[in-house]
Amino acid sequence: MPVISLPSLPAPNSVDILFVTYGGGHVRMVLPVAKALQDAGHSVSIFALTTAIEPTQKSGLPWFSYASLPQAKSHDVQSHGNRLTEGFPKDGPVPFVETVAYHGINYCNMEKEYGAQEAAIRYEKDGRAQFYPIHTMKEILTELRPKVVVATNSPRSEMAAIRAANMLDIPSLCMVDLFALQEQAWIKDPNYATEICVINTEVRDMLISKGRPAEDIIITGNPAFDELQDPKTISAGQIMRKERSWGEAGRITLLYASSPEPLINPHSGQPTDPAYLKLPLQLEQKLIDLVSSDPDLELVIRRHPSQPQNVALQQKVWQSTMEDNIDTLLHAVDIVVVTSSTVGFQAYIAGRPVLSVECSSISQDMPYGAYGISHAVKSLEEISTALEEIIEGLYELNADIDEPKALATTKVSERIRQYISLNL
Repeated sequence: MPVISLPSLPAPNSVDILFVTYGGGHVRMVLPVAKALQDAGHSVSIFALTTAIEPTQKSGLPWFSYASLPQAKSHDVQSHGNRLTEGFPKDGPVPFVETVAYHGINYCNMEKEYGAQEAAIRYEKDGRAQFYPIHTMKEILTELRPKVVVATNSPRSEMAAIRAANMLDIPSLCMVDLFALQEQAWIKDPNYATEICVINTEVRDMLISKGRPAEDIIITGNPAFDELQDPKTISAGQIMRKERSWGEAGRITLLYASSPEPLINPHSGQPTDPAYLKLPLQLEQKLIDLVSSDPDLELVIRRHPSQPQNVALQQKVWQSTMEDNIDTLLHAVDIVVVTSSTVGFQAYIAGRPVLSVECSSISQDMPYGAYGISHAVKSLEEISTALEEIIEGLYELNADIDEPKALATTKVSERIRQYISLNL
């Protein structure tokens, strides 16, 4: 990834809100909030970590990275960084100079925390999972003195930023992307972040049950999915539905957003049972059979890009490819079926009823039913009855989806702004 020039660290006292974020879904949560606050006249800067650099740079928002830090040029950082990244590709999605700085600075933090011998042992055992740059984060925040620090629920650098803010009496806010199943281990600590923003009541209740004070937790939704509620997106979905003749003659259009089972179970580290590997296609066939036997149903199959795309089309069975915008697609169908795909959560935001088939090898990672996202079943045999129940309440549910909703970006921005006003 080419970077024309690395930005410098902002000047002291020049930043109202400092965002710290990794890439993927985390930076997608941060960017709309940072843009909204900048548009409102606040000074923002994003400490972009690893794969967050490219989307942040494209956003046009002020940013810096590990390679921007003065200590990135030190002998120890460069020595450790080059040693730990030996053999890494030089043309990967993260600038190599950043990869070196990230590893070098984090490793130097480990040495400062544990000593050289223990740091080497820990890195040998767990690699980057041991990174926790608390010393560097304290240095950055002491230098910049932002009014508020904002991060998502990621560990390592984001966790260190929030804890450093607490040590320095700087208000901080943590945005939780989904269920915080693993992250609750640290988010439940009353001293971790001033405020926690979560997606719904069920996540809030879970954190309260783990010991987090209720007044610390605000239900905001996830800013990364606000586009699902954009009137333009809704209109585009209605156009897609009409162009593809879905829903004609009163038919109910099902979307099956397929996702593959992992070859290695992420929890046990063991090869996944072959019976689980068959689940995606077994569920697909089950839905095809239901549609074939019911004149009031039709099916759209959207396989994950890592799966074969040779869907056998037939009457009332359609295919959606990756060329279809998923946000638009969700507004073109009536009911969404998933096992563990994040499309289930997106459908929930779009106001579509979700049927989650929770007999996947990784269902524990996406407990949609337990968190109020879906109507959950534990076997393929339960699907037909569950669909009947969903369809029975479908029109009542759809009557509510056009009601105006406050966007997550607005809600999170308002929570952040209250801390800025306290520091004026």
